[in-house]
Parts: sequence; C-alpha cells; structure tokens
Amino acid sequence: MAMVGIDLGTTNSLAAIWKDGKVCLIPDESGNYMIPSIVAVDMEGNILTGYAAREEELLAPERCASNFKRFMGTERCYDLAGQKFLPEELSALVLKRIKEAAENFLGGEITEAVISVPAYFNNDQRYATKLAAELAGIRCERIINEPSAAALTARGEEIFGKSPKEASEQYLLVFDFGGGTLDVSVVDCFENIVEITAITGDNHLGGTDFDEAIATAFCKENNLDWQELSEKEKTTLKFESKLCKEALSVQKEVKMFYPQDGRNLSMELTVEKIFALAPGLFRRMKNLVLRAVSDAGLQLTDITQVLLAGGSSRMPAVQIFLSRLFGREICVGGDPDFLVARGIGLYAAIKERKEEVGDILMTDVCPFSLGVQVQGDLADGKSKMCMMIERDNILPCRVTKHFVTASEFQEEINIVIYQGENYHPEQNLKIGELYLPVPKAPAGKEGVFVTFTYNINGILEVFVESDSTGEKKSATLVSGLRQFSAEKLFEKREWLLAQQHLLWEEEERKAILLMAKRLFAQTSGTRREYVDQIIQYYNYAWKSKSPVQIRKAGRRVLQELIALDMQLRQSIFDEKIFGEKFREEEEI
Repeated sequence: MAMVGIDLGTTNSLAAIWKDGKVCLIPDESGNYMIPSIVAVDMEGNILTGYAAREEELLAPERCASNFKRFMGTERCYDLAGQKFLPEELSALVLKRIKEAAENFLGGEITEAVISVPAYFNNDQRYATKLAAELAGIRCERIINEPSAAALTARGEEIFGKSPKEASEQYLLVFDFGGGTLDVSVVDCFENIVEITAITGDNHLGGTDFDEAIATAFCKENNLDWQELSEKEKTTLKFESKLCKEALSVQKEVKMFYPQDGRNLSMELTVEKIFALAPGLFRRMKNLVLRAVSDAGLQLTDITQVLLAGGSSRMPAVQIFLSRLFGREICVGGDPDFLVARGIGLYAAIKERKEEVGDILMTDVCPFSLGVQVQGDLADGKSKMCMMIERDNILPCRVTKHFVTASEFQEEINIVIYQGENYHPEQNLKIGELYLPVPKAPAGKEGVFVTFTYNINGILEVFVESDSTGEKKSATLVSGLRQFSAEKLFEKREWLLAQQHLLWEEEERKAILLMAKRLFAQTSGTRREYVDQIIQYYNYAWKSKSPVQIRKAGRRVLQELIALDMQLRQSIFDEKIFGEKFREEEEI
C-alpha cells in the first residue's frame, strides 16, 4: 500500500496521497477533506472525533478536547467525562480516524505515513507526534515541517510539465498560519531544489487567539465579564467569533449576535476593528517575519513571493497586514487549507521514489540551536550554553568540538545537552546527558571530543570520546517525556482501541443530529418547526436501513442545516417551509 501524507493540524487534519501521477487529497466517508482535530466523550461513554466531536463541544465543552496539539510533549492531562488522556493520545485518536478514512478510500491497509509538524516544534513535541502515530497503528517514516511542505507544493506545481531549469529562481516566504500555530520560513528555490534557509515560529499564536480576542472585545463592548462566563458560554462566543471572522472574507462588515438574559447582544466587526482589538498579535507576527528574513541574510525586498498556508491566513486582516509590511499586494495562490497536505503527499511520493517527482530535491534546516552546558563567568557562578549546531543549519549536519575539565582532579565529565537560544542552559529545553569517566588531573588537563549528528528527522546522536583513555560513549536522543518500551506501547495502543468508538456511519449520524438539536435550541416558531421536520425526516431515513437512502438523506439534511445556520447568523430566513417537502417524501 502507498505511503500517505498527513497534515495533523491544531484545528483540522487531512491526508493526501500520490495517485495517477498527481497529489490526491483523501476524503472521509462523507466526502469531507478536513477532519476537525477534536475529541469528545458522549453521555454513553463513546469516543467521538471530527465533526461529531465539534458539535458535542458546542453543547458540552467539558466533555471535549481541542487545541491539544499546542500541548504535545507536555505533562498536560485532559479529563473527558472521567477518562484521562494525554495530548499524544488525543492526537492518536484523530490519526486513527484519518487512517480509517484513508483505508476506506484506498481499499487497503495504511501502515506508513509522512506527518507534518509546525517548524518550531521542539524535540519533545516531535517525539510526541511520532508516538501518537505509533499509538494509532501507523509507522511515521518522516516528520516534515509544515512550511517546508507548503513550499514543496508551490515549487512542485511550478516545475510539473517543464524542465526544472525552466522554473524561475525564487525566494519564497512561507507564512503558515493555522488555528493554533504560526511558522514563518524563507525558502530558496533554484531549478529542482527547494532549500529552506531560515525558520521562525510561535506554537501559541494562531487563528484561535483572534477568536478569543474578538470574543473578549464583544464582552467588553456589551458589559459582560469574560472571566465570569461558563465554559459553554465562552466556547459558544468563540465559535461565533470564528464564524464572523471568516465572514469578513466575503463581507466588509459583519454583525455578531449573542443572546444573554433575554437580550440580543451585538457588535459590529470589520477588518480595521480586528487590527484595533488585537495589536499584540500582529506585533508578534511582524517580529517573526522580520527575524526569518534577517536569519536568511535577506531584506523584505529580496522576497519574490509570499506564500500563504493554513486556514487562518485567509483572514483579510492578515493579508492586509502582510501587504503593508512588504509594501505590495499579497497574491493568494491555491487553497491555504490544503497547501501543507498537498506538499506532504508530494513528499511521500518523493520518499517512495515515484518516477514523476524523482528529480525534486528538498533540504530542511535545524529549527532550534543545540548545545551543551559549560562553565560560565565566575562572577555569577552560572553555567552558559556552548552552541554546537546553530539554528538554520542545513540538515543533516555534524559538528565536533573539544571540551576540558573545569575542576581540579575531576573524575568524570558530564555532557548535558540542551535545545534553545537562551544564554543560560536552564532556560532552554534539556534533552539528555552523557557521563564519561576521566583520569584525575589538574583542571584543563583532561578533555573529551563531543560530536553532534542531527538528521533530517530531527533526531540527535551524541558521541563523546576521552582524549587520554579513548573510552567512548554515545546516545541517540529522541527526547520525549514518555519513552515507552515496546510492551508499554502495545499496552497503550490496545487501551485506545478498547475504548468505545462509534462506527463512522454512527458518528456521522451523531454529528448531524447534534447540529440539528443545537439549531432547534437556538430557534423558535417557524424555524424550530423546520428543524424538527428535518430531524424527523433524517430519522425516517435511518429506519429504512437502506445505505443509499441514509447517505442521500444525510447529505441533503446536512446541506439544509448548514444553510439554516448561515441564515441565522445573518438574521435572514427564507419563509418557504422546506419541511413540507420532507413530509411529502416521508409519506411516499
């Protein structure tokens, strides 16, 4: 079976594969390409993922988890209706759902994948991603940075059907702005080579931060205390903020409504208002862009094209911000939601040595500096970082340095390895240590050679060799707070599989009925009757037990519910009672 590429996103996840000479996005059983990265546990104890979990979150946020990608590689634990999950276990459930959809689409088992991560994911976060894949029953053949995948999409499409030498040389700036993270990369494209030259990012800056900024501004304007709201109220307000934010892509002004204590609260939202209510978020964006360009040794005027990736880059405010920063119009080419997934699908084809893409080469860089702890200035008595591999070095890379003892008659040398940019090691991420005995001698008389080898998957190998004895030690540092044995990994995987999961048909039904019941609660009068008739019609289709009738009814009902949802947000309703048509079909 072919290798798939998986874009494991903060807000939505999707997959792609190389098929019939091109990258093909993989739909789920309902024809959706994007699966919400949300996990929920319903009242019956069933685990829900995707659209069903998203609807459950609006009704009972305490039973749901979202944005957990931000906490990959940490000790954070989520309690969902009494069941406890680590972030990588929640990600494993999303990956399992993607795996099922891909297997249904391709008609065979999926065991291998290339998975994307934010470029600024550290060692712990990358390890947690590989662990999530293993828990889902997938062997992660390669971790690839999201903006690198986006750049690969752009370059690959440019040279398809022509000689690589015909493709123009470009400096791309990839602005990958998703629901939870922002990565900025500078890419040098020459002929068939895609070379990443600089990376910066923020794993806690995404579209959801704008949702919350809008929601809190709404509260301030309507004299509500954000901190006093319940989790359900906060979730609903952020969801409404997200929808209004997205509506600004096609409207110059949107009115946000929210019922509270018999009042219908409202706020007008425009692009300029978003600039006014979230200046700190734009300032953080600007700093990241300027740092990436500077690290690449370039100026803003050297950038040939700004490439937008990630669903949040659709925001007009973001595009206007970038246009102002670069002093020119930003062209939106292709669908930002799919750019990363298409690049991962293309990379999977390259890794499989598919003939059509065999000439495309891609290099990546080290996102963080790697170094060891050494004695610092005697004045403050603190240690400092000695950098071995600087950030933005092209991978793979290998560096050797010599270190000597710091104390009189020291018996061993302790090599403590950190990842990060700060002067003092304790402010960086510790990823391992190695001890090597040395003969007793005056300070500075005994030493070791330390070699760092950092590969394309972000795995660090460290070698230490004594000058005088020749004794050697080495370690492969995949880091990770939880490094499971094969037995523990098998036990964890079996535990996840043993949880109550709904079949995708039942999960789809749950999603539709949850959405219908939410709209039923939000409406009244004619509209409520309309929703009730939709529910009855859909339940009638299920009673038929005909897969064809169920699928047709599901697609039609979902289309009507989405249309009604949009009408409600725009305070518009077509008085034509569609429910009468549902009754007529039911009688037949």
